[in-house]
Amino acid sequence: MKVAGDRQKSSRFLYTSLTLVSAILLGGLGKVSESNNTALAEENIPISGSGDAQLQPILQSLTEFMRYRCVGAAVLGVSVKGKPVGVWGLGRMKDRSTLNANPACGDDMQAPQSAIVPADTPMRMGSISKPVTFAMVRWALKQTARDRAGLELTDDQIEEMKLFDPQHYPPLIPGLNKQYPVAIIPEKLHAVFSGKVKFPVAVKDKNCANLNTGFADKQWQNVTLGHLLSHRSGLQRSAPRYGQDVTANLPVLRNLKTAADFQSQEQLLINEWSNKSVGSAKNQLSIAPNAGYFVPIPTLEEIMLVLAGRCLQYPLGQYHYSNTSPAFPTIIMQQLVASGRYAAKTGKPETHQGSALELFFKTELGIPTTATKGIFMTQEVENFSSREPEKRHWNGKNYYGTGWDLKRPHCIWNGSFCDFSSWINTKPGRINWSWNLSQVLFSRRNTDLSPGTGLLAAEAGVFLKFMSQYWVGGYENNPRIGEKRNNVWNRYTVHNGSLDGTHAWAIQLGGKNNPKEWKLPPVDDRGQILDDFANLKMYAGVLPDGVDIFVAVNQRADKKCVEAKGYNCGDAYGLLDNFILYGASRVNWNRVAASAGVK
Repeated sequence: MKVAGDRQKSSRFLYTSLTLVSAILLGGLGKVSESNNTALAEENIPISGSGDAQLQPILQSLTEFMRYRCVGAAVLGVSVKGKPVGVWGLGRMKDRSTLNANPACGDDMQAPQSAIVPADTPMRMGSISKPVTFAMVRWALKQTARDRAGLELTDDQIEEMKLFDPQHYPPLIPGLNKQYPVAIIPEKLHAVFSGKVKFPVAVKDKNCANLNTGFADKQWQNVTLGHLLSHRSGLQRSAPRYGQDVTANLPVLRNLKTAADFQSQEQLLINEWSNKSVGSAKNQLSIAPNAGYFVPIPTLEEIMLVLAGRCLQYPLGQYHYSNTSPAFPTIIMQQLVASGRYAAKTGKPETHQGSALELFFKTELGIPTTATKGIFMTQEVENFSSREPEKRHWNGKNYYGTGWDLKRPHCIWNGSFCDFSSWINTKPGRINWSWNLSQVLFSRRNTDLSPGTGLLAAEAGVFLKFMSQYWVGGYENNPRIGEKRNNVWNRYTVHNGSLDGTHAWAIQLGGKNNPKEWKLPPVDDRGQILDDFANLKMYAGVLPDGVDIFVAVNQRADKKCVEAKGYNCGDAYGLLDNFILYGASRVNWNRVAASAGVK
């Protein structure tokens, strides 16, 4: 009974809040903030930004989701036929979003409230990084062909190039009987994947037969860029294990045989980070100067060399989503841009300038970006000034658990080889990016994803601009994802992203494939969604053409769903897009289109 009463009470507060939001927005598209109304600041999720007042139902649905799912921060952007009509920040930069958050959420109710999320706050996107990567690789290949050979290539020609054809390096351009003007895959990688030389590391695989011949799966010789863009190359969902398969085999990948070889590797780190930093880290681990060594982290190329020792699990052309599919598109971009970088290096934000990401958004979309503004690689390092909200994940005790970092691998000299097992097993522990033997927040531990796969963060307004020009979905045999949109507004595509510290959706509405019904918790007679995720109902609605929506929250788990009996966190957070679609179905889009604009 108490739970139901609390739910009704929060619904009344929410209804009052959103009425106030609507009134403020109707009064001139002004900003909504704490200063607008004391009751709003004390009782409801704060909202910053501006937008068309007709969009209030989407804001209502999102705030309902945030309150029920204990979400601390969110961003929301909406545009109509490429024109922004609303960009907002919701909640707070750290901890709970409101003073009267539900104690069942598990937040520290005594902690002081943090700053409200600004509308231009960047949010980690997870796999929504993939459509950006696929748009960028199309751009880089077309631009290089134009600059180097005066060739105007189509998307189909780019997609049909066989990347690992053993007879052609660089690959043939379909329809022209010409080779691409420059190498787009590093020569060593091409030699291994095309079957000219044996792979360096064998990966035991329970999902399909091991490659006993020592050569890469022959299917690679027919893999095209289009197969990778559409997740149809045969790749498994995830890459080989970062520690056991990749880092532990760095001696093989780098031809490290003697102590002097490992000293040379460590010297690279000393040159970059100072002898004091490396020496201090060894002291903390009780490693004598010549008893063990720190080595640079594996590169994406080295990860792929290890991948060559694992079979392709599925037949060519069969769709199976893979987080490894963007790896070669990322490598291609690194080959084609002068800097050799997709984005900024980890721990080196100044290297964003000149990266493929910086050049693409500047030249193609007219958007200047930095390592913390616009769109960028989220920096998973300590002591980095970040504009992103604190990333949350309920670990059974709180939202800010810690763990051992992966970014400073070391090995211990053992007889005639250097053994990485102590680093893999975290005994006595791992040195973090700041060269300290201490754990870091969970959101800073990921290293086995490239920025092209899932580590980009973006401001909602900037990502709306991207969505206005490029398709975010479309994994068909002839993949549309990453292609230019060319003012087409009657096609439905979508992409989501889920990663520690984020759950996000990019939605392009339009055409006959628009969703017509969706599951939600029960809705009351006022149209408000209730907090009952274990009792989903089907609801129908009509959605518009040409509306783009970007939404992201700073977590994908909370105490309530971890402890729930009738549903789990994956199911609960998987409904975020349905909350947004329900809100969109209640908007009078004819009126929005007539008055579109954001201050």
